[in-house]
Amino acid sequence: MAAAIKYVKHRNGVYQYVRRVPEEVKQHAAHYEVLFKSQPLFRVSLKTKDEGVALRRGAEMHFAFERKLAAVNGDEISAPSCDVGTVAQQPRRIVTQSDLDALAARFRHLTVAPMERAYIRADSTPKHAEEYDRMLYELETNAEQIIRARESRGPSQGEYDSPADWAAWVVQNDNLEAPVGSEAYGAVVGAIRSGIRQGHDDLQAILEGRTVPQLRASRSSGQNAVPTLREAVDEYLKVKKLPPRTESEVKSSLNLFEKLYGSKRLDSLTQGDFHSYTEHLAEQTVGGKSAGSVVRPPSVATVKKRIGLLRAVINHAISRKKFAGPNPAGGINVDAYVARPDRAVMPAKRRLTVEEMNLIFQHPWFTGCASSTNTHAPGLHRLMGSEYWVPVTAALTGCRASELGGLMLTEVMLDTERPYLLIRDNKYRRTKGGYSRKVPLIDHLLDLGFADYVDSVRKTGAERVFPDWLPPKAAESGRNDDKAWSNGKIMRAFNRTVIPNMLGDRLIQGARQEVTFHSLRGAFKAMLGSAEYRLHPNIINEVIGHAKPELDARYVGEVPIEETYPAIRACRFKGLLIPKLL
Repeated sequence: MAAAIKYVKHRNGVYQYVRRVPEEVKQHAAHYEVLFKSQPLFRVSLKTKDEGVALRRGAEMHFAFERKLAAVNGDEISAPSCDVGTVAQQPRRIVTQSDLDALAARFRHLTVAPMERAYIRADSTPKHAEEYDRMLYELETNAEQIIRARESRGPSQGEYDSPADWAAWVVQNDNLEAPVGSEAYGAVVGAIRSGIRQGHDDLQAILEGRTVPQLRASRSSGQNAVPTLREAVDEYLKVKKLPPRTESEVKSSLNLFEKLYGSKRLDSLTQGDFHSYTEHLAEQTVGGKSAGSVVRPPSVATVKKRIGLLRAVINHAISRKKFAGPNPAGGINVDAYVARPDRAVMPAKRRLTVEEMNLIFQHPWFTGCASSTNTHAPGLHRLMGSEYWVPVTAALTGCRASELGGLMLTEVMLDTERPYLLIRDNKYRRTKGGYSRKVPLIDHLLDLGFADYVDSVRKTGAERVFPDWLPPKAAESGRNDDKAWSNGKIMRAFNRTVIPNMLGDRLIQGARQEVTFHSLRGAFKAMLGSAEYRLHPNIINEVIGHAKPELDARYVGEVPIEETYPAIRACRFKGLLIPKLL
C-alpha cells in the first residue's frame, strides 16, 4: 500500500507502525476512545527485525488503521489489492513512460483529495467547517515547509515527506528496476514531484473558486470503472469460453506482459508498452528442448498471435463499455521487429510427396519389425495397432493428430451406406473452432482392412479407436488439443525416428524438420485438389475441416455426407504403395 512505508519505523532493533491520530477523529470522542483508546499516537510493534516482513505487516496495519478512520466517517474501504511481501519477491521490471504518467496522476490525486474533501464538507455541518478551518490554517502556516519538502532533491529534513522519500517505497512496491542514482530512479522522483505540484495547483484553484471540487465518489468511480488488464482478461475468458490451449496462451501472454510492465489499468496502457512488448517477444528464442529441435527466433505469426490475444481482450472490454479506447495494442507492425527466418535453419513447413510417403511406409512399422519392443529394426513381427494404423489413417483421411488420438469408437460409422468418421468435441479432445464434421472413409482405407481393425478394438472394450496411443498426461488433461496429443509417445517416435530414418538426406541437416506427421494431412488435401479429381473447394474444405470463404460459409453451410462421400470415395494417391496387413 503506497502510504504504508512512511509509518514503518525502526526502533530498538524492531520495526513498528507509528502514526498520529488525525485531529478530526479526536473530535469524535466516542470513536476516539473505542478505536484509539484516546491516545494521540497509534504505535504497534510489527514484531520483526526483517525489513521485508516489516513492510508486509506494515501494509496490513496501515489497512487496519485506514479502516478505523473510515469507521469514524461511516465509510467503507476494500482490502488492499496487493501484498507487499509478495510483490517484493517478483522480478523487477523496467520503468516505462506510462509508469511515470501513472505515478504523476496518483500523487496529484493524493495531494488534492484530503483538502478537497474537507472543502466540500465545510458547508455541511459546523464541526466540518471547524475542521476545514483547522486544515486550511495548517496548510497556510506550513506552506513554506511543504514546498521545501516538495522541491527537496533528497530525503526530507523536516516533518513533510519529499518526493525522494516516496520514491523509495514506489520503487519497491511497484518492482521497478530503478536503483538510487540511476536515471530511472531520478525519473520516478521527478514524476512524483510533478504529481504533487499538479495537486497543489488543483488545490489552489479550488480554494480560489476557479475550479469546481469533485465529489469523492465521482472522482474515484471513473478510476474504479476501468479494469486492469488482468481483470479484463478474467472477464474475457469467463464470457468467451475459449478452448483450453487458447485460454492458456491468453494467460501466459498476460503473465509475461505483467512481468515486464506490472499490473495496469486499461487507461494507463500505452501503445509504447505494446511496442516494447513486441520487441521483447521478438528477441526471445524457441526450441532446443528436445532432440532435433533447433534453437530459433519466434516467427512473425507467433508474435502476432501473442499481441492479437491481448488486443482481443482489450477490444472485448471496449465493446462492453469498460474502457473508452483506443486500443493500445492495435496498429503494431510486428514485421518491423521480427527477423526474417533463415531458411537454412527454418525451412518452410510443407506436405509430404508421394515418393516420400512411399519411403516412410517402408519402415518396419508397416512392413515388419524385429519384435513388439524393437519396432524400428526390420523383422517378421507385424504391428497391428497404432504404429501402423495412425499414420495410414491420417494419410487417407487428412485428420489432425488430436482428431485421431481422441477418436472414439462410437464416432466411427461403418454400418452405413456412406461410412465416415464423426469429428466432434468429446471428453478426450476438442475440435478446432468447436466445429463438427463428417469425414468420408475412402475405398483405399477400407481396402487396407480398417473396418476389421476397428471391429477388433471394439471387442477389447476400449473407448477409443487407438487405445495404445495414450491420452495427454493428467497435468494436461484439460488441454485436449493437437499439441498435447502430438506429445504422445507414438507421435514423437514417428516425427523423431521414422521420418528421419526413412527420408535421411532428403531433409535439410541441422535445420528444423520441414515435414512431420501433420504433413500427411497436407498431402491428403493436395491429392483431393489435384487436377485429376477437380473437386470443388467447398467439398475439400468440408472434408479437411478448413474454413470456407465467407459467402460460401453463409449460404452453403455444411456440405452433407451425401455429397462429400460419393465425391471422394474413389480418390487415391497416384503411385502410393501402403503395405497391407496379412
